[in-house]
Amino acid sequence: MIKLNEKGQSLVEALIALGVAVIVVSAMAVAAITSVNNADFSKYQNLATNYAQQGLEVMRQQAQSNWAFFASQVPLYSSGSSGETYCLNQTTPLALSPVNSLGVCDPTPNVVDNGKSFFLREVTLTQTGPSDLNCHGSVLASVSVAWTDGKCSGASDYCHNVTLQSCFANINGVLGQ
Repeated sequence: MIKLNEKGQSLVEALIALGVAVIVVSAMAVAAITSVNNADFSKYQNLATNYAQQGLEVMRQQAQSNWAFFASQVPLYSSGSSGETYCLNQTTPLALSPVNSLGVCDPTPNVVDNGKSFFLREVTLTQTGPSDLNCHGSVLASVSVAWTDGKCSGASDYCHNVTLQSCFANINGVLGQ
């Protein structure tokens, strides 16, 4: 009878067991990292939605308190008009500031989270036409909040975005005037 080398078999078994253990631990690490990334994305998406809702509230306050000023910020209606875009910042939320020369808001004065300034909040105001089925000749406000993370293609790209819209009309006006 031929006797097998039992020491060699136990070494092979140990290597196989070690390989399986490495695969299991790696799979658990990937699952944990994916879970943390998904939780972070959900957190920032919820924050962006809250910041967009706050932006709509700022627009509502402006429209209700001083319609003449609010309406003066909106270009007159023309077919196909895309409206005027302004930046909403955290320090002076009732002040609309124009976008920079690149057509975007600067991140510095905008919404800050944990000392990091990576949310951009802007509002586009558009005068709608009388035949517009959504707003019927009032002002359409689109508040957009964008944010960046390590998954964006460029260092300054804001690849995630939440946009909320609302229509505003002069509720203080007298009918027939």
